[in-house]
Parts: sequence; structure tokens; C-alpha cells
Amino acid sequence: MYQNYTTMETALTLQLDFTIPEDHEARLISRFVDSIPAEFLLEETSSTGRPAFHPAMLLKMCLFAYSRSTFSGRTIERMND
Repeated sequence: MYQNYTTMETALTLQLDFTIPEDHEARLISRFVDSIPAEFLLEETSSTGRPAFHPAMLLKMCLFAYSRSTFSGRTIERMND
């Protein structure tokens, strides 16, 4: 049996009631990556194809996953959910 759905639905449920503690390692990684000058992260930007994710965001995700001893791309993707 399929769930009922309509194409006119505009509701999107987001969980916004959590905060990351100030002493969490994710904040340390974020501050470190934000301190890298933009010219190093944005050297080559393609103007064709699908818009890319920002390199700083991808670097933050990889560094956080590596700090948790997670090296599989599929597992990193599941961590983002």
C-alpha cells in the first residue's frame, strides 16, 4: 500500500530544536575550516553542470567523519541525515 500524497503539499518538517554544545569537536572543526582563506578553497570553480556544494562544507563533513573513524562515503552520507 502506498502512502497518500498530493503534489500540492508544501509542508516540510524540520527539526530545529537542537543545538551543538560550545565545546563539541564539530565547532572546533568548523572554526578551523572557516579560518582557511577562500582563495585556497575556491581556486577552480566550474561554470557548467549542476551547482556544486561549497568546498568548505564538504571539508567540514569529511574532517568530522574522519574524527569519528568513518571513512566510507556511504556511511558519511548516512551521518548527515
